[in-house]
Amino acid sequence: MQTNIEAMPNNLLTIDKSAYFEVEKKQLKFDPNSINTDIVDIEPDEYVNRYALVRKDTGKLLGIHSDDYIVRPYSVLAEKVNEVIMEAVPDINKWNITTADHVYADGRKYRRDINFWNKKIYLDSFKKANECIIPQVRIYSSLDGQWGQQIMFSSIYMWCLNGMVRPDWTFTVYNKHSSKQDITYSVSEFRSGLEDHREMGDEMFKMMQKKVKVEDVTECYRKTLANNNKRNLDIDNNSIIVMRDLDSLWGKYAAKYGNTVFAVYQTATDWATHPITRGAVYNVSRKREKQVAAMMQSKHWENLYG
Repeated sequence: MQTNIEAMPNNLLTIDKSAYFEVEKKQLKFDPNSINTDIVDIEPDEYVNRYALVRKDTGKLLGIHSDDYIVRPYSVLAEKVNEVIMEAVPDINKWNITTADHVYADGRKYRRDINFWNKKIYLDSFKKANECIIPQVRIYSSLDGQWGQQIMFSSIYMWCLNGMVRPDWTFTVYNKHSSKQDITYSVSEFRSGLEDHREMGDEMFKMMQKKVKVEDVTECYRKTLANNNKRNLDIDNNSIIVMRDLDSLWGKYAAKYGNTVFAVYQTATDWATHPITRGAVYNVSRKREKQVAAMMQSKHWENLYG
């Protein structure tokens, strides 16, 4: 896996140079040696409705698409979001903002994180440096067709760098690469994200006060995060591994926060944010965050939280 991350310190306008590269769109021809020519009505060497996206600087193949796929550079998306934030925050120079750009798999995928340190919310009475959550704007895009252009508001818990998943975990803005319209992100959407972050802080305080029974926690995880709906089994080999990982994390957070809903929540978000996997971490993490959001909408979570 390849990932490039802009070193700290930086500011809103910092966009890593790895997000800037040109892409060439090359139309493909039919290869008669690749398929039984008796079942297709295409002449040898005839152009087909498929185009290869190739990086001009490295020659790396990024994806193969039809002609309605629109190449939208990562850097342009990052710059557009920057413009919205600067319009929404007139005194932007007074804000402490850091960014991180991640370019994965030779340029096939892109993620940008924008952290707003001025809006941190402390979760303990002593205001320890890392016992706080900060708002974060996440930007996703890809050139391999797996991710559309996506912009979402999130929060990060700084003690463990867990992403703070919400029950309504959705992308504020989503745009397919085949869409004729370009992606839009508004000042009101950004400001709404800041308000959601404030409400998230209030919710975290409530979670810290709510006590839970260990057997109820186990049942919640077993019926949600560890439940493989593709099988008729209540628990399978993969689910056993998930339960083992969750049990280990639960011990860590229960020791710090007691047997509380907050410890339940932090265990789940840690499992989602920092997956132990042989696959691509960025793909597994996104999938697991959706699972945590679904858990928080389940009757098992409701039984814990009340």
